[in-house]
Amino acid sequence: MYCQNRIVHIVQEGDSLYKISRQYKTTVDELILGNPGVNPYNLQIGMRMNVCPGEDYEMEVRPGQTQMPGETTGNRNENSLREDMRLAWLSHVYWTRMLLMAVAADTPDVQLLGERAVQTADEITDVFAKYLPIAVTRQLRNLLVEQVEMTGEVMQSLKSGNMEGYDELIRNWYANANQIAALLANVNPYFGGRETRNMLLNHLDLTREEIEQQINGEYAQSIDTFRDIEKQALEMADHFTMGLMAR
Repeated sequence: MYCQNRIVHIVQEGDSLYKISRQYKTTVDELILGNPGVNPYNLQIGMRMNVCPGEDYEMEVRPGQTQMPGETTGNRNENSLREDMRLAWLSHVYWTRMLLMAVAADTPDVQLLGERAVQTADEITDVFAKYLPIAVTRQLRNLLVEQVEMTGEVMQSLKSGNMEGYDELIRNWYANANQIAALLANVNPYFGGRETRNMLLNHLDLTREEIEQQINGEYAQSIDTFRDIEKQALEMADHFTMGLMAR
């Protein structure tokens, strides 16, 4: 579920979905849709919930939320952005990994995992949304969704042995990454250098290597490659954070 102004709510003692929905001027149904892994009848203190506030919601500082000594608003914003960006990209690579294993093993949950993997495009877009014009945000989301969908198609094509279709998908896949790099460069000079483009392409290089290894039964190598993917995803997330803060 796409939300441009997503808030992460930490569940407190006495919280319920109804109480949280009233606090953020939204509905219980919206909370459930935005948190598919949360049991609505068993909220736990400290649990993180994604909230898309309603139009009438106004941000306010809650009691007990004070600025720490030596901490500036800029530092808090950067730390929060860095954490959110890292979580979004890690979610992306983890769900991609789970989808890959399902495709390789031909398990019945492939479609469900594919749908969940596509949701990571929204998670990444949400992090960028506050720093980009609305039109650019929409373009970014469309490109990210396209990339995730093509990733699943690449897996399926290789699994079925359709190498002609596989090669065509790979070309389109990399073209998509170049489009993402160009879109970000057009709106932010920080992303105009080679580093942004190279990181996006390197992400696909590693993912392609992981896909081929897993489909071919090279499981130990696939696991090692996924470790590299995790590390590279964090580096890429930090690069995007620095760019957005330097805008």
